[in-house]
Amino acid sequence: MAKTHPLVKMAIVCILSISGFILISYIDLLALLFFNILLILILKIPVFSKQFRKVIIAFFFMNVSIFIAWSFFSERPGNIIFYENTIVLIENKWIWHVLITDVTLITAGTISIRAIIMFLLMLFFFTSISDRDLIYGLRSIKVPFALCLLINLTFRGLTMFQQEYSTVKEAMMTRGVEFKRISIPKRVNNFINIFMTLIVLMFKKTEDMANSIEARGIPFRSKKRTIYQYFPMRKTDYFILFLLLLFLVVSIIARFMNESLILLLLNIFP
Repeated sequence: MAKTHPLVKMAIVCILSISGFILISYIDLLALLFFNILLILILKIPVFSKQFRKVIIAFFFMNVSIFIAWSFFSERPGNIIFYENTIVLIENKWIWHVLITDVTLITAGTISIRAIIMFLLMLFFFTSISDRDLIYGLRSIKVPFALCLLINLTFRGLTMFQQEYSTVKEAMMTRGVEFKRISIPKRVNNFINIFMTLIVLMFKKTEDMANSIEARGIPFRSKKRTIYQYFPMRKTDYFILFLLLLFLVVSIIARFMNESLILLLLNIFP
């Protein structure tokens, strides 16, 4: 995976993300989730390290909240009824009918699985694709250089935002500003001060970067740009791209036939 072409890495993220929304069977989504987990294990991404621990905990609670919301707020009739109740509020003006069936749980489960798939692909994207890979991959499909630079600066700005946030927060803590043992309004006020400081720093970083680009004389519309590092497409890269496109086409066919992709392949190749 480390030696694959940047375009292949970007294609993995894009096609698997699109397939996650195309596939409707929970069996197909579980298979896609297993493949993503296998991809994370192959790349040895430290998912449970200190760096990702808070993100994973926050995503876990968010995903559980999504599952509960879909279970209680989506009324989907099914064959098995686990819970049914009608809640009347404010003098019979609002009726909330709670109906939890097997179809409701399957639908909520598929939504949660899709969220996990997107989260794992996001980890794969931010850990395996560098700024250079992103620009080179976009330039490989003839995306204009100005747009490539804009996308790259956007993702680099997210990284700088995280680094500057830790720096500003530590600086405020060294000056005696509390973040834990204070009331919620004071905590919100402290985070507003951090946010305003980060906005000023981001404008300054953007101005410095624009001056650096202008000082180096980088043309945005030049068609004869030289490339410092060249990544040739190999046979393995073409083969992976072919498999990804084939998987996307078969997923679309299965969606139009309203069938499971795995069951469709088992019927074709028994």
